[in-house]
Amino acid sequence: MKVDVAQVLKNITGQPMKDTDANGEATDATLKLAIVNALLSPVQKETGIDKVKKYELAKKVYQNDEVDLNEDEIKLIKDRVGEVFPPLVVGQIYEILKV
Repeated sequence: MKVDVAQVLKNITGQPMKDTDANGEATDATLKLAIVNALLSPVQKETGIDKVKKYELAKKVYQNDEVDLNEDEIKLIKDRVGEVFPPLVVGQIYEILKV
């Protein structure tokens, strides 16, 4: 499934959500950044192989504005997003990644 990960996430009123960049400045919160942050968030009792798998997927997403994701990658992203983010973000990402 091809996914435009440069999409900007919206708040409940439809306005762009904001995030903070590496310099501490406000920037639009994108699907790309949400996915990368979710994948790179630590998980207890995780194997090195699982960590590398998430790292490789995070790199793939970060390096592109459109990415081709298979069902396993989408499931992994949804699982991590569901654990890390609040309902407003999770709902949008699940809608975008419908399979």
